[in-house]
Amino acid sequence: MATWSKTLNCSCYELGHTWTPYCTQAFKDVCTRGFLYSFKIYGPLYLVAAILRRKNKEYFLKKLLPEILQSTLFLGTNAVLFMGGFCLWRRIVGFYFFFNVFPCAMPAPALALLVERKDRRGMLALYVSNLAIETLYRMAEARGYVRQIKNGQVILFSIVSSIYLYLYRQKSGLEKSTLNFIKLLLGGEESPDLLSEARTIKSTSSQVYHNVLRLPEAMWQRLLQLVQKWRQGPRHHLCKHLHGCHSYCIEGFLRSFTMGYIVQAAVGCFTALPKLTKQPSSLLQALKHRNNFSLGAFLGLFTAVFRMVNCVLRWLRDTDHAIHGAVAGFLASWSMLFYKSTSVALYLATKITEILYFKGIKKGWVPHIKCGDILLYSISTSILFHATVFEAHSIRPAYWRWLLKITGGKFAMINRKLLDIYGTQASKLYPDFVPKLDPRFSEMARKALLEGKS
Repeated sequence: MATWSKTLNCSCYELGHTWTPYCTQAFKDVCTRGFLYSFKIYGPLYLVAAILRRKNKEYFLKKLLPEILQSTLFLGTNAVLFMGGFCLWRRIVGFYFFFNVFPCAMPAPALALLVERKDRRGMLALYVSNLAIETLYRMAEARGYVRQIKNGQVILFSIVSSIYLYLYRQKSGLEKSTLNFIKLLLGGEESPDLLSEARTIKSTSSQVYHNVLRLPEAMWQRLLQLVQKWRQGPRHHLCKHLHGCHSYCIEGFLRSFTMGYIVQAAVGCFTALPKLTKQPSSLLQALKHRNNFSLGAFLGLFTAVFRMVNCVLRWLRDTDHAIHGAVAGFLASWSMLFYKSTSVALYLATKITEILYFKGIKKGWVPHIKCGDILLYSISTSILFHATVFEAHSIRPAYWRWLLKITGGKFAMINRKLLDIYGTQASKLYPDFVPKLDPRFSEMARKALLEGKS
């Protein structure tokens, strides 16, 4: 604590923008790189999203580009205003201290988020709060305040999933977007909001299969008979799925496994595209990568176990209840052992907290915080900026690489050796980095030059 009270009497050039002594030039460098990289991110992202959502021609002509530019302005503004606040503080106050990032950084994300579309603010606030929580945990772990919990992300995911799937089994328990996502993964048979839809579904498998496969009539009929016979197993009278319980579980596994494999393989193939000219085999390697099968196993088993537990509980208790969803969700979530992801577990945890918070507001249990999304985003981003300066090694590696890209590597050029006095191992990632400061603009460089001559 005593070390945190120390102040640094150095210039913003000596500590921050060490590549140039001019604040305006540093501002321009970060601004140019930040906005260009932001456009490169949001351009393809919004274009692909618009195509997948089958947006009409008017959207592509009138709305797509403004939305891309608006999000680009939001993301670039974060980095630019932080740099401006850093230099402005030094000019006004004359020194830096341990928690200096917060007064410099907090206005930047708040103003930046006001630029972004209102419908995206909540999602962005949840995302950065997810990163901030993980970063704070890593910082606490480095100080010995907490210890790493074996399979902690799986335990968290299990608890969160039990809450999600309890609400999923209730009438109007979840908002439509969340409900549709769960339906995509698990099917709609367990949701009371979709039971009427499930009952009206007719078994048209013979027509579908006949259109897809053109087999000889005798072979086709034999195959169809085998499939129908396999599907006709025992089914509890409260089960809403069309076929036997064993078929319901196995088909769920196969469907979700295929979905997981395709999604992960598509990501791998997209990443491998730039390497195709030099390494043609990279595409095949992407298709065979173990992560494809890991994600497939995770999603497949999650769906199969969830369905199986619901069916078993109906058979055992001869009743159907939302609590079955909680039990099934908790047990199914251990399939995450095949594809551990702290990011997924934390994001779902923050999302369910938001859902429960808004339910609490509706019932009058908790107060509504005006501009809560802006406040949460501002605090979380400030925590991340603080960690970026003082403890870059505590940030999620993928996020740190992203920060380097959006600033053109400028975050790595902070003179962190000056910050080692605070005991956070600030220079741990770059122990050998020593900025080449111009003696004309740096008292520190002039002193080093005189000491070298003497």
